Amino acid sequence: MTIKELREKYGLSQAKLAAAIGVSSAAIGAIETGRMKVSPKIADQVKAVFSEAVETGTMAVKSGKKGKTAGNMAAKKTAKKPVKPAAKKTEVFIQSPMGGEITPEEILAKVGQADKAYVRPDQNKIYWVRGDETGSVDIW
Repeated sequence: MTIKELREKYGLSQAKLAAAIGVSSAAIGAIETGRMKVSPKIADQVKAVFSEAVETGTMAVKSGKKGKTAGNMAAKKTAKKPVKPAAKKTEVFIQSPMGGEITPEEILAKVGQADKAYVRPDQNKIYWVRGDETGSVDIW
């Protein structure tokens, strides 16, 4: 059983249980909410008071939040975030069916300032949109 289950079974407040086993009521609250594990020493003291064993070393106390256990919540708080690898520069080439290649930089040089550019290698064209204007240029 958990400390909270035993405490409620015997009708004790956190403060009364804390006084009986010689710890602070904040320690009992921390154990019940999963912020602190039950040490073997505290488990022995609780067993002496209730003559019943208590779970040790775990924080499997129900937190009341969507069925999660306090142990799972504590693990999430302490888990390290994965390190993202440094962003790699991606090179983009558009290949013509007839063998040539063109880069985005070369497309921008041909089109100039544009809101959108559509590359159609099969038609050898770059179609562009700039505000209300549209146009096209040859790729090769």
